[in-house]
Amino acid sequence: MSDLLVRAEGLWKHFDSADSVEVLRDISCAVAPGDRVALVGPSGSGKSTLLHIFAGLAEPSRGRIAWPALGARDGLMPAKVQVVFQAPSLYPPLDVRDNVALPLLLAGSRDGTKDRAEALLARFGLADLAAKLPEELSGGQAQRVAMARALSIAPALILADEPTGQLDSATARTFLDTVLEIAAESGSAVVLATHDPAIARRMDRVWMIDHGSLFARPQFNGDAA
Repeated sequence: MSDLLVRAEGLWKHFDSADSVEVLRDISCAVAPGDRVALVGPSGSGKSTLLHIFAGLAEPSRGRIAWPALGARDGLMPAKVQVVFQAPSLYPPLDVRDNVALPLLLAGSRDGTKDRAEALLARFGLADLAAKLPEELSGGQAQRVAMARALSIAPALILADEPTGQLDSATARTFLDTVLEIAAESGSAVVLATHDPAIARRMDRVWMIDHGSLFARPQFNGDAA
């Protein structure tokens, strides 16, 4: 159990409102090194909330979350855990190359950071965007740059929220090939939320969230995610 990247026990999450909405209900699960997990479920089912709790960016209302192999919550980012958000998350003043190098710089690296960034951009077919600012990118390009940034530091865990949501099917397939290849090289586990059955089928495990409850699906049959 000490080698688990994330261990969740009896997680509940509610947001205070007139209706006191329960977003997560009694979720227990774990992520181990090298895992490939697809998180599927309807919009608003709690996928993003669970990813944020895994990253230490949000706290459960009840239950326990721990990172046995990674240490304390305040030391998770940027070196151990990286998050690829669904919304735009690139730093506007920096060009694409410097955005990808940013986690390395924040973690204290200085030598070879831009070389590493350029190599990753090339692997994602984005080398020609290195000098562009985020405002000059399409939504799909920004998503791919954000993933390259997450992978730049070779984190133990990558959490991605709909990383192919703005990509066509062919580009999404090539993109995921590259993500899984680089993650395998660095030993990174990947947990991604997706509505795309083709993406979910590529992962080793599928977790379904429905009305805040989580259960594993041994096979993904291509029905609505």
